[in-house]
Amino acid sequence: MADAEPLIQEEISLISKGLFRIVSDIVGPECIFKLRRQKWEVVDLLENCDTSLPSHVITSGSRSEGFEFGSSDIDRMYVDKKTFVCTRYNRLYVQGLKSASLFCMDGDECPPGFTLLRCLTCDRNNETVFKCLARRGNDMYLSSKAIRETFLSTSVSETHGPCQSQSILGIEGDRAFTLRCPVMPEQATSFIVRSLNTGWPSYEVTKDICNDGCLFVPINSKQQACSDAIDLEWRMSFSLAEKKLIHSMNHCQFLCYGLTKIFLNEVLKKCSPPINDLMCSYFMKNAVFWEISNNAEDWSIQTFLHKFWNVLRRLMKWVRNGYCPNFFIPENNMFYGKICGENQRILFLVLHDLYKDSFLCLLRCSSLNESLTTIITQPNIANVFSYDEEEYVSIIDIEREKLKSVSLFDPHVPTRDRERIITVLDNTVRLTTDSETKAIAVWLRLNDLLQKYTQSLLILNKPSYCNRKQYLSRKAAQRLLIRAKTYFCMNYLHYAKCTYLSGNYHKTIDILHFIKHRLLTKPYMYSWSLDDDIIMTTRQQGMSYDTLIKSFVASYVIMDSFTLMEELQLEHHAERQHTGGDELYIPPLVFINFLLILSFTRIGNYHTRYDILEELKTVLYRNDGYHIRNARKALSWEILGICQQICGDHQAACQSYLNSLNDKYNYFKDATIARINSLYN
Repeated sequence: MADAEPLIQEEISLISKGLFRIVSDIVGPECIFKLRRQKWEVVDLLENCDTSLPSHVITSGSRSEGFEFGSSDIDRMYVDKKTFVCTRYNRLYVQGLKSASLFCMDGDECPPGFTLLRCLTCDRNNETVFKCLARRGNDMYLSSKAIRETFLSTSVSETHGPCQSQSILGIEGDRAFTLRCPVMPEQATSFIVRSLNTGWPSYEVTKDICNDGCLFVPINSKQQACSDAIDLEWRMSFSLAEKKLIHSMNHCQFLCYGLTKIFLNEVLKKCSPPINDLMCSYFMKNAVFWEISNNAEDWSIQTFLHKFWNVLRRLMKWVRNGYCPNFFIPENNMFYGKICGENQRILFLVLHDLYKDSFLCLLRCSSLNESLTTIITQPNIANVFSYDEEEYVSIIDIEREKLKSVSLFDPHVPTRDRERIITVLDNTVRLTTDSETKAIAVWLRLNDLLQKYTQSLLILNKPSYCNRKQYLSRKAAQRLLIRAKTYFCMNYLHYAKCTYLSGNYHKTIDILHFIKHRLLTKPYMYSWSLDDDIIMTTRQQGMSYDTLIKSFVASYVIMDSFTLMEELQLEHHAERQHTGGDELYIPPLVFINFLLILSFTRIGNYHTRYDILEELKTVLYRNDGYHIRNARKALSWEILGICQQICGDHQAACQSYLNSLNDKYNYFKDATIARINSLYN
């Protein structure tokens, strides 16, 4: 490092090794973030198992890359399956895909990285696209403004640019409408040539990227504010390619990217607005891409500090020049309209101030300060560390991450045609033999779907009034129930919900008391609060993950439009209007007490239900995140309010509704407000 203080090379190498280990402890070792990525691959697989849906969902963002910082997000791109984009040179190839609607790139008037989409064919049945066509000259073009407004109007969530904010189990992110071109556009030719010349990414990865093509996002550039085509411009998105590049990085390269994010995010956040938000992760990602491309060799523990310094220097140079070249289309200056003028000058001064301190500027980062100070003052400590993951990564960390990857996140499984989707998932399980955790994750979702499908058939086709066809469906459901090997606790909760909706309240109470006793007295853990002792004890006994989960893990009770209880219809409708989702997630202990109160009310046992209500209040008011995850606390407050209102305590119900209303994860505010108003009517 030419800019560093005159330390001997050996000391710099030792500091680099120590820094590598520190960042690895923060970001996670390679074996861990590969499991994290695998979790989101399963989410994509399950989201898209219903091929009849109009959009294909693709996850991106920091979480899908393998990060799990507090600020890490998960973005979702909804790719229209019935619409394709082609270039002038591959029109016949794309037409061979028999797409319902086809648009051709027409970017002669647009800045680099943007294009117009000229209509070649458009299916009138595709209303979303057909209604957004706009005439320009003798041709029809797809209006990005109209598409954006149509897509974003489906929810009241906060919007920014072409995206709509969303939260999945407390994980923030964005959702955006996109179109796909199955080949790389001509503007990205330089990326292909550069990759072949530099060797990064490899030929195989480059080929995969080219086969994926690119996406188009409905947002215009900032460079043609007076153009008559401004509402027709679409931005090219290389999110799929970037994801493949991230996954192709070696451990040192990925940690360098992680260190850049950690350092600049923490240091720049201390600056005053708008400087604190100027250097987004996308700029940092591109800087790492360019650094690897310029020299894909010699990324090692000993050069880790040097490589990070090169990335920081590159970013500072870009800010000084006011030009940030997109990795796929270098002519596209991503700083345009954002880092310019006075903001550019101040940001450069901040980065230059860091640069003057050489690598000691890393001490300004609170996440690194204490550990790095020890390494700098005593470099030889770096030799004490182990850099072999098999030695320094604990077994419990790996076991916990594997369990999280299959049980923590409950992705939405489309249920329009349950029988067909069950078949699809059943086949998928057989195809995921390359990964034990991936196969188990799919298997658990399949079993969950089997349970929901079963209970809906059993409830809707009651023996008292079902015809022969419904009777056969009921018998089929009973056979599926035998096959569905879900969680021990969840199996009984499904059963309890089924018996309640069928009107068998005494049996429901017996089942719920049994489950509650098991949860409170036996070794058990929730999918969001895993217990290391239980994990290690069961795994050391040779227990498989699916057996461990079925026997020792409780997860959310999921309600959808098929199995919804009438007491929660307001919340279900309001959340569906707000997020577009069809499911409510209720913590097990909350659901048990809720269903007990409803059951005792149905049989007229009003005295006992007050005791249950006190238990539910205790669970909520003393919640430490164990029984109720923070992301689901709003619905729990709502349920407590409903129970208090049923029991006649309107003042307490009002307070519970207000607690729910003030929770940032309340996505059913209309329902909460309606319930508060009902108290005064």
